[in-house]
Amino acid sequence: MKRENILIPKPRSNFVSIQCEKCGAKTVVFSHTTRNISCSGCGEPLATSSGSKALITGKVLGVLDQ
Repeated sequence: MKRENILIPKPRSNFVSIQCEKCGAKTVVFSHTTRNISCSGCGEPLATSSGSKALITGKVLGVLDQ
């Protein structure tokens, strides 16, 4: 098989920009985080870890390109 025809797998995880619903502070979080992420301004939980993808409770502003 030629080198040009070999497919390179794309990662399913990425970084997400999240805005807090309470105070409006913006935070960049990894989509498959293993820790609970809280807002730096008010302490409101933004992302809760689960087995795979994090449960995001804040407003998602966008996905950052790699």
